[in-house]
Amino acid sequence: MSARSRSGVEFGVIGGGLVGAAVAYGLMRKGRQVALFDEGDVAFRASRGNFGLVWAQGKGDKLEDYAPWAREGAAMWGDFAKELTASTGVDLELEQRGGFVFCADEVALQARAEIMERLYKRSGLQFEVMRPAQIARFMPGVSANFAGATYTDEDGHANPLKLLRAFHAALAANEGSLRRGARVDRIEPLSGGGYRIATAESTVECGSVVLAAGLGNILLAKCLGVTLPIKPMRGQILVTERYEKVLSVPSENVRQTQDGTFLLGGSWEDVGYDTSTTFDVTRDIAALVVRYFPFLEKVRLVRSWSALRILAPDNAPIYDEIAPGAFLVTCHSGVSLAAIHADRVAGWISAGSIPKEAAAFSLNRFTEADRREYAVG
Repeated sequence: MSARSRSGVEFGVIGGGLVGAAVAYGLMRKGRQVALFDEGDVAFRASRGNFGLVWAQGKGDKLEDYAPWAREGAAMWGDFAKELTASTGVDLELEQRGGFVFCADEVALQARAEIMERLYKRSGLQFEVMRPAQIARFMPGVSANFAGATYTDEDGHANPLKLLRAFHAALAANEGSLRRGARVDRIEPLSGGGYRIATAESTVECGSVVLAAGLGNILLAKCLGVTLPIKPMRGQILVTERYEKVLSVPSENVRQTQDGTFLLGGSWEDVGYDTSTTFDVTRDIAALVVRYFPFLEKVRLVRSWSALRILAPDNAPIYDEIAPGAFLVTCHSGVSLAAIHADRVAGWISAGSIPKEAAAFSLNRFTEADRREYAVG
């Protein structure tokens, strides 16, 4: 168990996005005293640019242990959403009726099927390879101008902004748990155990600290002498006007929200910390989506944005105790893994250690060369 500091805060969780908020919510639900430090929208905030998929298929291509973890995380979402909505009144707009990954040509479809077959052997996640005529049962208006897609019935989507709102509402209801506009400048180990968290306005002492600040973890970990192998990867998203509800399931390129708008995405851009939107990527996203769904050519775009994913070299999460009582939680799947972060990961941290079952996700899987090559900032 963590030692309670003189200020009475057991756990200081740094990062008010979906990852940090999920862990803080989970700790609070377990009866622990929590202070969540949320820098606010001046941060890169990957959460506000999240596409909103609750996704298992394909996770683990570079680290197969991630496949069963992602599947478990998606399976926990139903009960998790009911509980969070009941306590906050926020509808997370969860729909889990399946999901598609489209492949433009036969070569890509075959490669995708081989990945899914390999990961099926590790996680048991069932999948189908479907042609456009089969896909049309779920997604009316799809064209025949591509090879096909892989489909699983365990995937789905939710509203990431409402998920973040619900987490914050739950924490705000517990006085002192949510600290807004609190950018953490440094972390200092205390001589008797625990940590001092310093912001521009104040310092807070805590028994244990959780680094869940996304790309901000790079500098925070350096306070503890640790170099993290994570970097940003930009993704751009387009949003359309509202349209009649036609798509009952999402894909990695397009999903329709409950209010009728379409979210269009799919870019992966290694451009450092640049969060601008660009014409060429916007054009390419729109062209690909219209290839799959020709009717979208006449649907107006109303806005676009970009956000930065937080990626490790194998695209999998990192869970580790990087110093006594200092826990690292980082990933780029803040929506998909929200339920398991609020339950399993918060449970590990509450108990004071990362178990052997999570060894595959530790920093030890990366070499020093990985850390030097991949770390930025």
